Amino acid sequence: MTTQGQPAPGSSVWSTVFRHVRYENLVAGVSGGVLSNLALHPLDLVKIRFAVSDGLELRPKYKGILHCLTTIWKLDGLRGLYQGVAPNVWGAGLSWGLYFFFYNAIKSYKTEGRAERLEATEYLISAAEAGKRIKCLWRACSAYCV
Repeated sequence: MTTQGQPAPGSSVWSTVFRHVRYENLVAGVSGGVLSNLALHPLDLVKIRFAVSDGLELRPKYKGILHCLTTIWKLDGLRGLYQGVAPNVWGAGLSWGLYFFFYNAIKSYKTEGRAERLEATEYLISAAEAGKRIKCLWRACSAYCV
């Protein structure tokens, strides 16, 4: 950028607008969201099974977490432990990927041209802004898809 706000010769407008964006943060967030969801999905399934079977005679009764996990394993195997994992993986991967993407872009924008580091409140505000942007995206997508 030149001092008058015009792009430097040889640079495009897109590179000027997106100079704070690092796609590595998006990839790291997606990877973390997907892997954490894959690792913890069986426990989430147990939580849902407990919530659904509470007080109903038609549903199987579980004595505890291990009993629930072993019952699901005996009846349906590994496939049973990962029932419904696909939507959770998509949602977690996309959410965490976009969160890290926006959070680091906002931090980079705020630190541009500054010699000192951001203060703790500025990190907190950056995190809140990133969350707000994701919420707006989800709202826009759900309104579009419905």
